[in-house]
Amino acid sequence: MDLTGYPTDFVADLGFPGAARRFLERRARHWPRLFLNGVPLDDTALGGWQLPEEPDTSESSILGFARDAAMEQHWEDEGYALDDTGEGPFALFYSRYGRPLRAGAITGVAGVPEQVAESVESIGLMLSGFFVVSLLTPDDPATDPFSESVLRDLRESFAE
Repeated sequence: MDLTGYPTDFVADLGFPGAARRFLERRARHWPRLFLNGVPLDDTALGGWQLPEEPDTSESSILGFARDAAMEQHWEDEGYALDDTGEGPFALFYSRYGRPLRAGAITGVAGVPEQVAESVESIGLMLSGFFVVSLLTPDDPATDPFSESVLRDLRESFAE
């Protein structure tokens, strides 16, 4: 199968495991019969779910999401593509790095009040550890409402 889908990439702070859990909970409310990594996720499994502890590595771990068994099969046949309902499987790839990350200047600040954005625009960034995260949606979130809703849920999971 050819790789399909549209990646949206981020650097996330060490709060990513909590945000990933909140993201999973949001998606489970949208898809009550959610499959996570090919396995149905029931309320019992969701209640105790935590992001698996991963070593500091450059290899990505993956969380694969599908609405139900039919979408899981759709993924096998079509990859990360929209189905007849306008929804599709998606994945969250992540790698944890326990070493510092520094950047010379922050640009393109969004999602905060204008005064906050102006105060951090063009200043340096220092993190003691971080995650590299890639959300792979069926289509471009800028043009596809379903993919946009998945991206919005991920972003809002960091605000809770």
